[in-house]
Amino acid sequence: MKELIGYEIKKILMRRVNRIAMLFGLILIIFSNLALIHSESFPVSDTEYCTGREAFQKQAEAENALTTQLSEEFLTGFLQDYQQILQKEAESSTPAKSPAYDWSLIAPYANLFSLIANHYREWNDSFAWEDLGQIPAEHGIHFYERRLEKIDTMLESDYTYGNYSEAEKAYWRSKAGNVSIPFAWGNRDVWNRIWDSIGLLIWLLFVISICTASVFSGEYQEHTDALLLSARHGKGKLIPAKIAASFLFTFAYTGLCSIVSIGINVCLLGIHGWNLPIQLFNTIIPYDWNVLQACTVNLLVIFLIFALLTGVSLLLSAICKSSLAVLALDVLLFYGTLFLPSSKTSWLWNHIFCLLPLHCFNLKDLLKMYISYPVGGMVISYLDMVFISYTLLLLLCILCTGKFFRTHQAGG
Repeated sequence: MKELIGYEIKKILMRRVNRIAMLFGLILIIFSNLALIHSESFPVSDTEYCTGREAFQKQAEAENALTTQLSEEFLTGFLQDYQQILQKEAESSTPAKSPAYDWSLIAPYANLFSLIANHYREWNDSFAWEDLGQIPAEHGIHFYERRLEKIDTMLESDYTYGNYSEAEKAYWRSKAGNVSIPFAWGNRDVWNRIWDSIGLLIWLLFVISICTASVFSGEYQEHTDALLLSARHGKGKLIPAKIAASFLFTFAYTGLCSIVSIGINVCLLGIHGWNLPIQLFNTIIPYDWNVLQACTVNLLVIFLIFALLTGVSLLLSAICKSSLAVLALDVLLFYGTLFLPSSKTSWLWNHIFCLLPLHCFNLKDLLKMYISYPVGGMVISYLDMVFISYTLLLLLCILCTGKFFRTHQAGG
C-alpha cells in the first residue's frame, strides 16, 4: 500500500502543469507577503514616513510605550488628553470652529484610536475619526460597560431575516462575559500581518484544484482505467491509494506554503505580541483567545477547507472524464460562491451562506459576528458548525469517490 501511495504522489508531482502551478502558487505567496510588509508606513514627522520593517518597529515602540493594560483610568485619560488638544486647537483657530480630528496626533497611535472610535459606534456602523471628539469623557468613558451594552444591543436588535433565540442570547452573553478584562495592550501589527499571511493561502485553492483534478479523470483520458481496475489490487487498494496520496499532497504542499508565508513575517518582523487578546481587533469578539490562538484556529479552518476541496475535486474527477471540467467545477463551487448574495429575509440561507468556504476563510471579521445554530435547546457555535459540516461533507466525498469511479468504469 505504501508503494502505491508513493507512486500516486509521484504521478501528481511529475505532471508538468502541476509543477508549474505549485511553483506559481509559492511565488505568489512570497511576493504577496513581501509586498504587504513593504506597504506598511509610519509617520516620523509631518511630512516624512518610514516604510517596511522600520515602520513596524517604530509603530511598536510608540504603542508599547503607552501602557501594558487598557484600564478604565488609562483609556479615560488618553481620550481626555486628545480631546483637550482638539479643543485648544479649535479655540486658537480663526474663526473658532468645533473640533474635528487631528491626524498628526492620531497616526502614531492609530490602532488604539481606531479601537476607541469603533467601540463607541453601534455594532453595525463604521467609525469616523471625528467621533473621537464626541465621546463623553468628563466622568470616565466606561469602556467595558459600553462593551456589554453594545453586545446586548446587537443580540436584542430586530432583524428582517430572524432574531436570536433566548438560548442563543444566553450562550453569547455567557461567552462574551467570560472574556478577561481589562484587555492587555501592546502593538498588534506584527500578528495582524501574520494573520493576513494566513489569509493569503486562498491563492492555493487553484493549485490544489489543478493538481487533484486529474487523479481519476486522467486515467479516463489516458485509457488506463480499465487496465488499472482489472489489476490484482485495482479495486481494493488503488482507489484508497489515490485518495490517500491526494490528501497527503494537499496537506504537505499547504503546510509548506503556510510555513513560508508565516515564516517570512516571523523572520522579518519577529513574534512579539502573540499573547495579546484578539479583542484588540474588535472589542465585542466573544472568544477569550490571544492572537496566536486565533491564528491557529484560522489555520485549522483553512486546512479543513483545503481537505474539503480535495475531497470534492476527487469526487468530480471520478465522475468526469475531463480534468478541465473538474477544474471548472471546482472554481465554480468555491470561488463562484463569492458572487452569491446574503438574504434580507431568510435566516436559513444566511446561516448556510456563512458556511460557504470562501466566507469562512478569514476569521478576522467573522469572529465578531455572533453566528450560531440553535438545535433544540442546544446552541452550536459558528466554528463548531464549520468543523462538523465540513468533516461530514468530506467523509461523504471520500465514500462516494470510489463508488463513482467503479460505477463509471462498469458503465463505460
